[in-house]
Parts: sequence; structure tokens; C-alpha cells
Amino acid sequence: MVEENGTVIHSDADRLIVAVVQSSACQSCRARQGCGQAVLSGLGDAETQLAKNHFELTPHTDIQAGDQVRLGIAEDSLSLAAAWMYLWPLLAAFIGLFGGASLSVSEGWQLMFAVLGGSAAVAVTRMRFKRPQQRWEPQILAVHSNVKAQSSSLSAPVVEP
Repeated sequence: MVEENGTVIHSDADRLIVAVVQSSACQSCRARQGCGQAVLSGLGDAETQLAKNHFELTPHTDIQAGDQVRLGIAEDSLSLAAAWMYLWPLLAAFIGLFGGASLSVSEGWQLMFAVLGGSAAVAVTRMRFKRPQQRWEPQILAVHSNVKAQSSSLSAPVVEP
């Protein structure tokens, strides 16, 4: 189980939004200066960066804004999601490329078939993950109520998905 701590920033009958503190390994990595992942993780404005760290979960009646929670997701679900996000579009792009090559069309058209195959796979993956499924949603493992935070205003804005 992959676990992460977070703070509930919004709680009502319809949704529960948890903000997690990004504990990226990039800060302690020696190769971060030459790593593309470190550069990509810093792209975007502050609102985009904040939205990356928010999770919308199934609402719970006993959890209030300001509570500290421990989220967890099964490792096999995480691995399967990564396969859907990376391997499936890559495979579809290669199928499109080889399909175009088998038709004996020019390289430009072969590239177009590869782009169309990859794009179709990305669209299918997006549709698959938009449907709520318990498997892909992080689960709340523990709740630590924070009475002081409930009475004060929250400093983190809610970013609408």
C-alpha cells in the first residue's frame, strides 16, 4: 500500500477534497539538475500546482475540514493505472504506425496513423478513468481530528476539478 498524509480542505455531503503535501524525492536527489522530471513537476502557475495535490474523494460524514488524514492506494492499482496511462497509448501508436506501413503509404501518413492511434488510446484511457471506481480512488486509512483547524479559516483555496 502506498500511503500519504493530507489535510481535508473541503467537506460536505457531495464531496471531500484532501490536499496532500508533495513530498517529492526530487529535492534530495543528486541528479535533479539534469533530470527532466524535476523540471516538468515545476511547470505551470500556482493554481495548476495546487490542483495537482488535491484529491476528490467519496464524502464521509465524520470528517471535517481541517482534519488530518492518511490516504492509501493499493500498489497493484497504481501499477495498473501507470500501464494504462503509458503503455496502452504507446502500444496503440505502434499499432497505428505499423498499420500505416502495411498500407505502403508515405512516412508522413504513417506518422499520422501513429498519432491517431496514440490519441485514440489516450481518449479511451481518459474515459475509463473518469468513471468513478473504488479501485482507482485513494482510501482514507486514518483520521486525526483537528479541532483548532476546524474553527479557523483555511488558507488553502479549493481548486475546482
